[in-house]
Amino acid sequence: MQIPEIDIAPLYGPPSLSRQATDRLIFDAAVDAGFMTIRGLPDPSHTDTAAQALMLQLFHLPEDKQRKLWKQNFEPANDNLYRGLFPLHSGKTLSRAGYEIGPDIVRTLPDADDDLLYQLTPLPSEEDIPGFLATAQAYYLSMEQAGTQILAALSRGLGIPESIFAEAFRDGISTLRLLRYIPRQHLPISDALKQTRGTHVDSGLLTILGAFQGASGLQAETKAGQWIDVPLTANNFAVNFGGLLERWTGGLIKATPHGVGPTDQDRYSIPFFFEPRPDTLVAPLPIDGIKPFEPFLFGDHLWATTTRFSENYGLLHKRPHKAPYKDPIENSPQTVY
Repeated sequence: MQIPEIDIAPLYGPPSLSRQATDRLIFDAAVDAGFMTIRGLPDPSHTDTAAQALMLQLFHLPEDKQRKLWKQNFEPANDNLYRGLFPLHSGKTLSRAGYEIGPDIVRTLPDADDDLLYQLTPLPSEEDIPGFLATAQAYYLSMEQAGTQILAALSRGLGIPESIFAEAFRDGISTLRLLRYIPRQHLPISDALKQTRGTHVDSGLLTILGAFQGASGLQAETKAGQWIDVPLTANNFAVNFGGLLERWTGGLIKATPHGVGPTDQDRYSIPFFFEPRPDTLVAPLPIDGIKPFEPFLFGDHLWATTTRFSENYGLLHKRPHKAPYKDPIENSPQTVY
Protein backbone atom coordinates (compact mmCIF):
# COMPACT_ATOMS: atom_id res chain seq x y z
CA MET A 1 0.00 0.00 0.00
CA GLN A 2 1.34 3.41 -0.96
CA ILE A 3 0.37 6.51 0.99
CA PRO A 4 0.53 9.44 -1.45
CA GLU A 5 1.45 13.02 -0.62
CA ILE A 6 -0.90 15.44 -2.39
CA ASP A 7 -0.59 19.17 -2.86
CA ILE A 8 -4.13 20.42 -2.25
CA ALA A 9 -3.43 24.06 -3.19
CA PRO A 10 -5.46 23.78 -6.45
CA LEU A 11 -8.59 22.94 -4.42
CA TYR A 12 -8.73 26.48 -3.10
CA GLY A 13 -8.95 27.98 -6.58
CA PRO A 14 -11.59 27.97 -9.33
CA PRO A 15 -12.29 24.94 -11.56
CA SER A 16 -9.20 24.09 -13.59
CA LEU A 17 -7.26 21.19 -15.03
CA SER A 18 -4.96 21.22 -12.00
CA ARG A 19 -7.96 21.02 -9.66
CA GLN A 20 -9.36 18.11 -11.66
CA ALA A 21 -6.02 16.32 -11.36
CA THR A 22 -5.97 16.93 -7.60
CA ASP A 23 -9.54 15.67 -7.30
CA ARG A 24 -8.48 12.44 -8.99
CA LEU A 25 -5.46 11.96 -6.71
CA ILE A 26 -7.62 12.46 -3.61
CA PHE A 27 -10.37 10.15 -4.83
CA ASP A 28 -7.85 7.44 -5.72
CA ALA A 29 -6.25 7.70 -2.27
CA ALA A 30 -9.67 7.52 -0.58
CA VAL A 31 -10.82 4.41 -2.42
CA ASP A 32 -7.47 2.60 -2.34
CA ALA A 33 -5.24 3.36 0.65
CA GLY A 34 -7.80 5.15 2.82
CA PHE A 35 -4.89 7.42 3.76
CA MET A 36 -2.94 10.30 2.26
CA THR A 37 -0.72 13.15 3.37
CA ILE A 38 -1.38 16.71 2.24
CA ARG A 39 0.45 20.00 1.88
CA GLY A 40 -0.36 23.31 0.22
CA LEU A 41 -2.62 24.97 2.79
CA PRO A 42 -3.05 28.69 2.02
CA ASP A 43 -1.24 30.14 5.06
CA PRO A 44 1.30 27.71 6.55
CA SER A 45 2.03 30.06 9.45
CA HIS A 46 -1.38 29.23 10.92
CA THR A 47 -0.46 25.56 11.36
CA ASP A 48 3.34 25.46 11.48
CA THR A 49 5.64 24.18 14.22
CA ALA A 50 5.57 27.51 16.05
CA ALA A 51 1.75 27.50 16.20
CA GLN A 52 1.72 23.89 17.37
CA ALA A 53 4.36 24.53 20.01
CA LEU A 54 2.42 27.44 21.45
CA MET A 55 -0.78 25.41 21.83
CA LEU A 56 1.09 22.43 23.29
CA GLN A 57 2.35 24.61 26.15
CA LEU A 58 -0.97 23.68 27.72
CA PHE A 59 0.45 20.30 28.76
CA HIS A 60 3.22 22.01 30.69
CA LEU A 61 1.03 24.25 32.83
CA PRO A 62 1.16 23.53 36.57
CA GLU A 63 -1.34 20.87 37.62
CA ASP A 64 -3.58 23.32 39.46
CA LYS A 65 -4.04 25.31 36.25
CA GLN A 66 -4.58 22.17 34.17
CA ARG A 67 -7.16 20.92 36.66
CA LYS A 68 -9.34 23.94 35.91
CA LEU A 69 -9.59 22.62 32.33
CA TRP A 70 -10.27 18.98 33.23
CA LYS A 71 -13.50 17.40 32.10
CA GLN A 72 -16.19 17.11 34.72
CA ASN A 73 -15.78 13.33 35.08
CA PHE A 74 -12.23 14.01 36.32
CA GLU A 75 -13.00 17.20 38.26
CA PRO A 76 -16.66 17.26 39.43
CA ALA A 77 -16.46 20.98 40.26
CA ASN A 78 -16.02 21.84 36.57
CA ASP A 79 -18.97 22.45 34.23
CA ASN A 80 -17.39 21.11 31.03
CA LEU A 81 -18.10 17.47 30.22
CA TYR A 82 -17.59 17.16 26.46
CA ARG A 83 -14.83 19.70 25.81
CA GLY A 84 -11.68 20.25 27.81
CA LEU A 85 -8.70 18.33 29.11
CA PHE A 86 -8.44 14.67 30.07
CA PRO A 87 -5.38 13.91 32.23
CA LEU A 88 -2.83 11.11 32.02
CA HIS A 89 -4.79 8.98 34.49
CA SER A 90 -7.80 8.94 32.12
CA GLY A 91 -6.56 5.66 30.60
CA LYS A 92 -5.22 2.39 31.93
CA THR A 93 -1.69 2.99 30.71
CA LEU A 94 -1.30 6.41 32.39
CA SER A 95 0.55 7.67 29.37
CA ARG A 96 -1.80 9.76 27.23
CA ALA A 97 -3.37 13.13 27.93
CA GLY A 98 -5.52 15.20 25.62
CA TYR A 99 -7.37 18.47 25.25
CA GLU A 100 -10.43 18.91 23.03
CA ILE A 101 -11.37 22.23 21.45
CA GLY A 102 -14.72 22.95 19.80
CA PRO A 103 -16.04 25.46 17.26
CA ASP A 104 -17.16 27.88 19.96
CA ILE A 105 -13.70 29.45 19.71
CA VAL A 106 -14.53 30.67 16.19
CA ARG A 107 -18.32 31.10 16.13
CA THR A 108 -21.41 31.32 18.31
CA LEU A 109 -23.08 27.97 18.98
CA PRO A 110 -26.67 27.04 19.88
CA ASP A 111 -27.56 26.69 23.54
CA ALA A 112 -25.77 23.71 25.12
CA ASP A 113 -28.87 23.04 27.23
CA ASP A 114 -30.39 21.58 24.06
CA ASP A 115 -27.39 19.39 23.29
CA LEU A 116 -24.25 18.88 25.36
CA LEU A 117 -22.28 18.52 22.10
CA TYR A 118 -22.51 22.33 21.96
CA GLN A 119 -20.72 22.80 25.27
CA LEU A 120 -18.11 25.54 25.35
CA THR A 121 -14.39 24.89 25.50
CA PRO A 122 -12.64 25.85 28.78
CA LEU A 123 -9.56 27.86 27.81
CA PRO A 124 -6.27 28.68 29.52
CA SER A 125 -5.95 32.32 30.44
CA GLU A 126 -4.09 34.77 28.22
CA GLU A 127 -1.74 35.32 31.15
CA ASP A 128 -0.89 31.62 31.37
CA ILE A 129 -0.35 31.10 27.61
CA PRO A 130 -0.19 34.41 25.72
CA GLY A 131 -1.67 34.09 22.26
CA PHE A 132 -3.27 30.68 22.85
CA LEU A 133 -6.79 31.62 21.74
CA ALA A 134 -5.73 33.51 18.60
CA THR A 135 -3.41 30.67 17.59
CA ALA A 136 -6.04 28.01 18.20
CA GLN A 137 -8.61 30.01 16.21
CA ALA A 138 -6.34 30.31 13.18
CA TYR A 139 -5.36 26.63 13.37
CA TYR A 140 -8.98 25.50 13.72
CA LEU A 141 -10.19 27.56 10.75
CA SER A 142 -7.31 26.32 8.56
CA MET A 143 -8.19 22.69 9.31
CA GLU A 144 -11.90 23.33 8.81
CA GLN A 145 -11.24 24.95 5.44
CA ALA A 146 -8.99 22.04 4.35
CA GLY A 147 -11.66 19.52 5.32
CA THR A 148 -14.28 21.44 3.38
CA GLN A 149 -12.13 21.41 0.25
CA ILE A 150 -11.29 17.70 0.57
CA LEU A 151 -14.95 16.73 0.92
CA ALA A 152 -15.82 18.92 -2.07
CA ALA A 153 -13.18 17.05 -4.09
CA LEU A 154 -14.58 13.71 -2.94
CA SER A 155 -18.09 14.85 -3.88
CA ARG A 156 -16.89 15.58 -7.39
CA GLY A 157 -15.21 12.18 -7.52
CA LEU A 158 -18.32 10.41 -6.29
CA GLY A 159 -20.52 12.29 -8.75
CA ILE A 160 -22.78 13.71 -6.04
CA PRO A 161 -23.75 17.37 -5.44
CA GLU A 162 -21.16 19.23 -3.38
CA SER A 163 -24.06 20.73 -1.45
CA ILE A 164 -24.73 17.44 0.42
CA PHE A 165 -21.55 17.58 2.48
CA ALA A 166 -21.40 21.38 2.41
CA GLU A 167 -24.82 21.64 4.07
CA ALA A 168 -24.04 18.92 6.62
CA PHE A 169 -20.92 20.77 7.74
CA ARG A 170 -22.49 24.20 7.88
CA ASP A 171 -21.97 25.17 11.53
CA GLY A 172 -20.44 21.76 12.22
CA ILE A 173 -18.96 20.74 15.55
CA SER A 174 -15.49 19.61 14.50
CA THR A 175 -12.97 18.87 17.25
CA LEU A 176 -9.38 20.07 17.41
CA ARG A 177 -7.56 17.73 19.79
CA LEU A 178 -4.12 18.20 21.32
CA LEU A 179 -2.50 14.91 22.39
CA ARG A 180 0.54 14.14 24.50
CA TYR A 181 2.02 10.64 24.66
CA ILE A 182 4.68 9.88 27.26
CA PRO A 183 7.08 6.89 27.45
CA ARG A 184 5.74 3.59 28.73
CA GLN A 185 8.76 2.04 30.40
CA HIS A 186 6.49 0.75 33.17
CA LEU A 187 4.82 -1.65 30.72
CA PRO A 188 6.23 -4.89 29.28
CA ILE A 189 7.16 -4.36 25.61
CA SER A 190 4.38 -6.64 24.35
CA ASP A 191 1.74 -4.80 26.40
CA ALA A 192 3.12 -1.41 25.41
CA LEU A 193 2.87 -2.26 21.71
CA LYS A 194 -0.68 -3.56 22.03
CA GLN A 195 -1.99 -0.78 24.23
CA THR A 196 -0.15 2.05 22.51
CA ARG A 197 -0.97 1.20 18.93
CA GLY A 198 -4.68 0.71 19.74
CA THR A 199 -5.65 -0.55 16.29
CA HIS A 200 -8.81 1.21 15.17
CA VAL A 201 -10.60 3.09 12.44
CA ASP A 202 -11.84 6.57 13.30
CA SER A 203 -15.57 6.52 13.87
CA GLY A 204 -16.30 9.72 11.96
CA LEU A 205 -15.79 11.04 8.46
CA LEU A 206 -12.43 12.69 8.03
CA THR A 207 -9.39 13.25 10.27
CA ILE A 208 -6.54 15.65 9.50
CA LEU A 209 -3.53 15.09 11.73
CA GLY A 210 -0.49 17.21 12.32
CA ALA A 211 2.49 15.83 14.22
CA PHE A 212 4.69 18.15 16.23
CA GLN A 213 8.10 18.16 14.52
CA GLY A 214 6.89 15.23 12.38
CA ALA A 215 7.17 12.71 15.25
CA SER A 216 3.73 11.12 15.25
CA GLY A 217 4.46 7.39 15.41
CA LEU A 218 1.36 6.95 13.25
CA GLN A 219 1.16 3.63 11.43
CA ALA A 220 -1.43 2.22 9.00
CA GLU A 221 -2.31 -1.41 8.41
CA THR A 222 -2.08 -2.66 4.84
CA LYS A 223 -4.56 -5.05 3.27
CA ALA A 224 -1.94 -7.77 3.79
CA GLY A 225 -1.92 -7.09 7.54
CA GLN A 226 1.46 -5.35 7.59
CA TRP A 227 2.10 -2.11 9.44
CA ILE A 228 3.72 0.83 7.63
CA ASP A 229 4.71 4.27 8.87
CA VAL A 230 2.59 7.18 7.67
CA PRO A 231 5.19 9.57 6.18
CA LEU A 232 4.62 12.70 8.25
CA THR A 233 6.93 15.69 8.46
CA ALA A 234 6.70 19.07 10.15
CA ASN A 235 5.31 20.47 6.88
CA ASN A 236 2.52 18.08 5.94
CA PHE A 237 -0.57 16.47 7.45
CA ALA A 238 -1.98 12.96 7.45
CA VAL A 239 -5.56 12.49 6.28
CA ASN A 240 -7.52 9.34 6.96
CA PHE A 241 -11.13 8.53 6.16
CA GLY A 242 -13.39 7.29 8.93
CA GLY A 243 -15.76 4.37 9.27
CA LEU A 244 -18.79 6.60 8.96
CA LEU A 245 -17.63 7.98 5.59
CA GLU A 246 -17.00 4.42 4.41
CA ARG A 247 -20.54 3.49 5.43
CA TRP A 248 -22.06 6.68 4.03
CA THR A 249 -20.45 6.04 0.62
CA GLY A 250 -21.49 2.40 0.50
CA GLY A 251 -17.95 1.18 1.03
CA LEU A 252 -16.43 3.11 -1.88
CA ILE A 253 -14.19 5.14 0.41
CA LYS A 254 -11.99 3.05 2.69
CA ALA A 255 -11.48 3.43 6.42
CA THR A 256 -8.02 1.98 7.02
CA PRO A 257 -7.09 0.61 10.47
CA HIS A 258 -4.28 2.57 12.07
CA GLY A 259 -2.65 3.25 15.40
CA VAL A 260 0.26 4.83 17.23
CA GLY A 261 3.42 2.82 17.86
CA PRO A 262 5.13 2.75 21.27
CA THR A 263 7.30 5.69 22.25
CA ASP A 264 10.44 6.06 24.35
CA GLN A 265 10.10 9.86 24.58
CA ASP A 266 7.38 12.48 24.84
CA ARG A 267 5.48 12.81 21.57
CA TYR A 268 2.70 15.19 20.52
CA SER A 269 0.09 15.13 17.78
CA ILE A 270 -2.79 17.40 16.81
CA PRO A 271 -5.69 15.66 15.04
CA PHE A 272 -8.66 17.58 13.68
CA PHE A 273 -11.87 15.54 13.51
CA PHE A 274 -14.10 17.00 10.80
CA GLU A 275 -17.65 16.64 12.15
CA PRO A 276 -21.02 17.93 10.87
CA ARG A 277 -23.88 19.38 12.89
CA PRO A 278 -25.43 17.01 15.46
CA ASP A 279 -28.81 17.16 13.71
CA THR A 280 -27.36 16.08 10.34
CA LEU A 281 -29.41 13.16 9.02
CA VAL A 282 -27.03 10.53 7.69
CA ALA A 283 -28.89 8.66 4.93
CA PRO A 284 -27.73 6.72 1.85
CA LEU A 285 -26.06 8.99 -0.68
CA PRO A 286 -27.40 9.22 -4.26
CA ILE A 287 -24.82 6.73 -5.56
CA ASP A 288 -25.86 3.90 -7.86
CA GLY A 289 -25.78 0.51 -6.18
CA ILE A 290 -25.19 1.82 -2.65
CA LYS A 291 -26.27 -0.58 0.08
CA PRO A 292 -29.20 0.91 2.02
CA PHE A 293 -29.07 1.51 5.77
CA GLU A 294 -31.37 3.03 8.36
CA PRO A 295 -30.86 6.82 8.53
CA PHE A 296 -29.67 8.27 11.83
CA LEU A 297 -28.57 11.57 13.35
CA PHE A 298 -24.85 12.29 13.42
CA GLY A 299 -24.96 13.56 17.01
CA ASP A 300 -26.36 10.24 18.21
CA HIS A 301 -23.57 8.40 16.40
CA LEU A 302 -20.87 10.72 17.72
CA TRP A 303 -21.93 10.39 21.35
CA ALA A 304 -22.43 6.62 21.11
CA THR A 305 -18.89 6.17 19.80
CA THR A 306 -17.01 8.80 21.83
CA THR A 307 -18.34 7.34 25.09
CA ARG A 308 -16.54 4.08 24.31
CA PHE A 309 -13.22 5.80 24.90
CA SER A 310 -11.72 5.94 28.36
CA GLU A 311 -11.92 9.72 28.78
CA ASN A 312 -15.71 9.61 28.21
CA TYR A 313 -16.44 6.04 29.29
CA GLY A 314 -19.71 5.57 31.18
CA LEU A 315 -21.24 8.86 30.03
CA LEU A 316 -23.62 7.49 27.37
CA HIS A 317 -26.66 8.15 29.58
CA LYS A 318 -25.81 11.86 29.78
CA ARG A 319 -27.12 12.40 26.24
CA PRO A 320 -30.06 10.15 25.28
CA HIS A 321 -30.41 9.52 21.55
CA LYS A 322 -32.66 12.04 19.84
CA ALA A 323 -33.86 9.54 17.19
CA PRO A 324 -33.71 5.78 16.56
CA TYR A 325 -30.09 4.71 16.33
CA LYS A 326 -28.19 1.53 15.48
CA ASP A 327 -24.42 1.58 15.11
CA PRO A 328 -23.83 1.66 11.34
CA ILE A 329 -20.22 0.46 11.66
CA GLU A 330 -20.57 -1.89 14.62
CA ASN A 331 -18.32 -4.49 12.99
CA SER A 332 -15.41 -2.07 12.52
CA PRO A 333 -12.48 -2.23 14.97
CA GLN A 334 -12.87 0.36 17.69
CA THR A 335 -10.43 1.33 20.41
CA VAL A 336 -11.37 1.65 24.08
CA TYR A 337 -8.32 2.62 26.17
